[in-house]
Amino acid sequence: MCRVFGCVASEPASIRHGLIEAVNPLIRQSEDHDSGWGMAVYEHADGLDPRCVRFPEAAFADDDFLDATDIKGRIFNVHVRRVTMGGLAPENTHPFCLGSYSFGHNGTILRYPRLLEHPSVTRPSGDTDSEAFFNFLMTIYDAGNPIASLRKAIRTVFGDAPVQRCVRHKERNVLDHLPERDRPAVKQRLRRAWAHDDHARALDQLRQLASERVTDEDWHTVQQDVLLVLDPDDLDAPHAERLLGDELLAEARVQKVDMQAHLRGDARGEAAAERARAAVADS
Repeated sequence: MCRVFGCVASEPASIRHGLIEAVNPLIRQSEDHDSGWGMAVYEHADGLDPRCVRFPEAAFADDDFLDATDIKGRIFNVHVRRVTMGGLAPENTHPFCLGSYSFGHNGTILRYPRLLEHPSVTRPSGDTDSEAFFNFLMTIYDAGNPIASLRKAIRTVFGDAPVQRCVRHKERNVLDHLPERDRPAVKQRLRRAWAHDDHARALDQLRQLASERVTDEDWHTVQQDVLLVLDPDDLDAPHAERLLGDELLAEARVQKVDMQAHLRGDARGEAAAERARAAVADS
C-alpha cells in the first residue's frame, strides 16, 4: 500500500534525511511503492497555499524527487503511491491540493462513486477514490469545526462503503493539513487519522509522522482510530483523540482488495485503472 510521511517544524527545515538518507528513507520505500510520488510543502505557517509537486513515476527513478528534497518548509505532506484504484497519471497522484488544503491517503474506498452523489461535490480531475473522498470532505467542511467535518466524512464512508483492509497493517490513514484561517477552531494544523502501527518521532524543532519507521531511533506508535493534531507554533502540545470509536468500528465492513500484490509499474497501474472503471460502472 501507499506510504505517507509528514513533518511539522517550528522553523523552516529540511526533511532530506528522512526522504533519501535515513536507514529506511522514502526513496527506498518507493521501490515497492512505485506508482508515483508527491509532496505539498508549506514554506510558512501562515496559511498560504502550499507548493505542490506530483509525478506518476517511482520516486527512486525520478530525478525530480531528489531535487524536491532540497525544499525547506514548516509543514510537509509527502506521499509515495502504490495504486489500487485509478491509473498512473499526475491527476491521480497524491497529495491532492485545493487552495490552502492538502490531502494524502493510504487505503481504498471501494464504493467511492457514492461520495460524488452529493450535488455540491466537485468532480474529481482523476479517477481515484482518494480524490473523491477529499472533494466530498471539502464539500461538507466547516471551518468552525474541522474535526467534526473529518469525523462526519469518515463516518459516511464507513456507513455506506466498504474500505480496504491493507495487506500489511490492516489500516486506513489520512494525512491532512489545515490552513491558518482554520487554526482558531482547533489551535492545531496537521491532522493524522487512521494511523494504526504508524509512527511519530519527536525532535527539538520538529515532529515527524510516517507509515513506517524511517530511522532506527525511538518512534512513538500512533494507534488505530486516533486523530493526532500538531501545531507548528506549539510542538510540545500535541492533541490526540478517538475519531470514530469502538461501536462504529465493529460495524464497519472491511475487506482486502489488493489481490494483485505481485504487479509492479505499468501493469499495476493498468489493473488499478480497470478497478476504477468497474467501481464507476457498479455505482
